Amino acid sequence: MPTLADIYSAIDSAKRKGSDLIRNPGASLQQIAGYGMDRANAARDQLYDATASEGINYGPKTQALAKQMASSYNPLGMTVFHGSRHPFTKFDNSKIGTGEGNQSYGYGMYVAENPQVAREYSTAGMTLDPAKTKYKGRNIETWYDEAQRKQDMAYRQKAPKEKINEINAELGFWEQLMTRRHPQALLDEYKTPEYGGPEFAKFANNIDINKFKGIIEQPNFYKVDLPDQHITKMLDFDAPLKQQIPEVQALAKKYGVSLDDLGGDLLIKVGKGSAGSKIMQQQGLTGIKYFDQMSREANKGTRNFVVFDPDQLSILERNNQAIK
Repeated sequence: MPTLADIYSAIDSAKRKGSDLIRNPGASLQQIAGYGMDRANAARDQLYDATASEGINYGPKTQALAKQMASSYNPLGMTVFHGSRHPFTKFDNSKIGTGEGNQSYGYGMYVAENPQVAREYSTAGMTLDPAKTKYKGRNIETWYDEAQRKQDMAYRQKAPKEKINEINAELGFWEQLMTRRHPQALLDEYKTPEYGGPEFAKFANNIDINKFKGIIEQPNFYKVDLPDQHITKMLDFDAPLKQQIPEVQALAKKYGVSLDDLGGDLLIKVGKGSAGSKIMQQQGLTGIKYFDQMSREANKGTRNFVVFDPDQLSILERNNQAIK
């Protein structure tokens, strides 16, 4: 049974999704029409039950308030992201295992709450031929040689540290392209605060990926809708089983796993392959959720999701273009 925290988390995701309604009202309104009523009804019942189970002065007024809040809540689903070398308009079970991941957290479709995680997968394994690739009509080697000259001059003239950092970011970029790195993957890294600092992000923001010519493989970045009602029915890989929904706890008891253990322990017992996925689906579970690499150590932050049923995912955009 979802807790109040689960319900309020879902409401928060709906607020985030509200920005999509402003920027793309047509697609968003269509999405609301398709999912809004059944999700609102589910949220109403879930919030009612969660309030009752947590016993927060559960009198008639609290009961009425719970129903009113859930009834007025029009959930829009969580916006998640997926990266792939392959273009498609619909998720397909038959393609599981053909991407860059190794199904480490279960058998299904992988999507990420953090877009940066998905972007990394969109370029995973991609390379370029620097001899055949040009940027703004110039060879990659020409850009690299020019950046080397800038660096030599900056050091000779004892340029300020900030200026040297800017040139180092420029040289590093072209140098890595010379080693066949895909420019989109490198730009995504440069824009990450932990990578190299503001000078690297500034350089990346001034690079127009569309000005590259001769790149054979193009990454595909997907914006996806994952309904909140399916997230609440997932096995939580990182949480103790005793804190999870009844369906998970029943499965743990069936397989002799202590409720003091984590969701990941149950996953190992049931199995990460397609057979394990079917077992969990038969138990009423829709997937698996787990903290991504950037959130795992703190045990809080953004998550990745393994979704068993591809029909529970709706692709909204591919490379910023709406999917009709």
